[in-house]
Amino acid sequence: MDLNQLLYQHQVAVIRTGAEPVTDFGSRFDIVSHYERRIVKMREKLGVPQYPTWIESGTHAAD
Repeated sequence: MDLNQLLYQHQVAVIRTGAEPVTDFGSRFDIVSHYERRIVKMREKLGVPQYPTWIESGTHAAD
């Protein structure tokens, strides 16, 4: 699975988790955290920052 697929699946999991009522706290697998961990590992492996450098520096890409 590539990074874009992981980001997509994470977003779908976030949406689904927010839409489903939580009835049993002990048995639910935390799929959102699972994808978060996989995304962090993939970014580290690829050397991709979480945010583009232009966001960190406070400038805009169009400047």
